[in-house]
Amino acid sequence: MSRWNTGKKTYQMAKSLRRQRGGFTAVYLMDALRCGYRHQASPENYFVLRFYELDERERGTYLTSGRSSMADRRLNRFMTKKNNQILASKHLFYRHFSDFVRRESLYVPEVSLTEFLNFLEAHETVVLKPDRGLMGHGIEKVQTKEIEDKKELYERCRDGGLLIEEKIRQHEELEKISSCVNSIRINAARDSKGKIRLIGACLKCGAEEAAADNFHSGGIAYPLDLKTGTVAGPGRNNKEIRDYERHPGSLVYMPGFTVPCWDAVIACVTQAMEHMPKVGYIGWDIAVTPEGPEMIEGNCHWPGGNIIQLDGIGKYPLIQECLEGVE
Repeated sequence: MSRWNTGKKTYQMAKSLRRQRGGFTAVYLMDALRCGYRHQASPENYFVLRFYELDERERGTYLTSGRSSMADRRLNRFMTKKNNQILASKHLFYRHFSDFVRRESLYVPEVSLTEFLNFLEAHETVVLKPDRGLMGHGIEKVQTKEIEDKKELYERCRDGGLLIEEKIRQHEELEKISSCVNSIRINAARDSKGKIRLIGACLKCGAEEAAADNFHSGGIAYPLDLKTGTVAGPGRNNKEIRDYERHPGSLVYMPGFTVPCWDAVIACVTQAMEHMPKVGYIGWDIAVTPEGPEMIEGNCHWPGGNIIQLDGIGKYPLIQECLEGVE
């Protein structure tokens, strides 16, 4: 992002803070710009992590966008071109991590119309996804009986490079929160000795009527205790200065909620890291079904720092420990 665009985003963020919190736009603007210089904090870091409430020592403990980018460059220095391709492309990811992905899917540019129609016939609800989509954009949930022109849909998916997959049937405890698949994000790193370290976790919940749980598509993230999988406090989104103790759609009270099958979720992350030993830092997105964990994707080069720090504990010291001894 250019300095000009960063400045514009910072100014808009400062105005939003003034509207929601009071105070002066110029004060927020100057403080945020100082945080950008001193702590490599993006405008969203400043807003979501509430840097305006923190002193300099506390700010220094957070894994900001700039610090996360540095950690990515150093910890993922041995990643191969193939690793990058797998993590960037959903259909390649599903194939590589087939042991962790049970749902049926088709990469439409590679299949015939007949195969596509047979897939629609086999599933009441399907999900359409861009193969290289980011931040939950372009995800669409479709009821197959409502499709008016299936050939036209096939051509649209083929030309757009879309995947079609069956809807994940999430665990009933998570379904109570939102019918949108509510996934767990766990960021994991590998230290200089090869030991896998869990950096932070959150539960991502879709907003009311949302098709995806992504934080940048209206979702709400709740901090998770890594040892127990229990929601450790209220959630946040990236638009409002508000604590969400209850999910705004279902009104489920979230603090104290424990993610089902937590030990299996942690094991899934560890096994996935071992499945790709050249990767040094990545954010894994995992759903929980009645049968156990279901891998959604791995986020490399931009694993997301805000959502794993909503517990108010900066994760930069954990990353620094992993960087010790790394050239």
